[in-house]
Amino acid sequence: GTATRAADGSWVIPYTVSEDGTDRLPAGVTATASSFGITVKATDNGKGGLDVAVAMGGGPYYITMPKMYKVNLTGKLRDFVTAKDVSLEILRILSVKGGVGAVIEWGGEGVKTLSVPERATITNMGAELGATTSVFPSDENTLEYLKAQGREDAYTPMAADPDAVYDEELIVDLDKLTPLAAMPHSPDNVDAVSNIGKIKVDQVAIGSCTNSSYTDLMKVAAILKGKKVHPDVSLVISPGSSRIMAKMAENGALADIINAGARVIENACGPCIGMGQSPR
Repeated sequence: GTATRAADGSWVIPYTVSEDGTDRLPAGVTATASSFGITVKATDNGKGGLDVAVAMGGGPYYITMPKMYKVNLTGKLRDFVTAKDVSLEILRILSVKGGVGAVIEWGGEGVKTLSVPERATITNMGAELGATTSVFPSDENTLEYLKAQGREDAYTPMAADPDAVYDEELIVDLDKLTPLAAMPHSPDNVDAVSNIGKIKVDQVAIGSCTNSSYTDLMKVAAILKGKKVHPDVSLVISPGSSRIMAKMAENGALADIINAGARVIENACGPCIGMGQSPR
């Protein structure tokens, strides 16, 4: 439909949303009732179930123009530093409320060093910032990722306008990042792993929509191979998709994980809210 602007400055975009979020919408906009919809399209705007239901019934969907924040990435991640550390660094800087009412755009030369799964990890963590959505440019890395899946015909290059204006700009030097972790009881209570030190753990959950890519889980399999999970620890793993599960079954990595004593649960949401598995 045609976007129109209401008197309060918000935009009205009439359209119908499919359940799986794969519909093709004006300017790549989607509306989802989940917190992780920010990963699936160029721009996603999370809304409550009632808002989405009204849109599906043909009613208008109102979007208030968000602020625009840009995070410029420089350098390249060092060994043992991951995309999750990039997200935690931004959480440390902005806090869990720092992205409320804002779109987080990621740019800079450092973007070229990040794979699509790494970018998905970063954008997904935008939910912890309270951000309306997070977005990366669609570039050569995107094309290579789609080619590997036989979907290169779905590729569309996208980037910010050269003269784009932002409400705030930040710089994150990937070269200087160290392994980070969020401590109880908030995702922005971030410190370096070296400062946190050794702690006793009772339960470990690996996967979710943030860290469940093939690369993520192959690292886990390599660490667990030939070892056993401590009897006092409950380890659950949720692969990101059936395709990832199948590839790990084919190359033996899934067997390494199972033989170590990990429990593999469904390829779906769950661990983040304590659903889908019961700890010991």
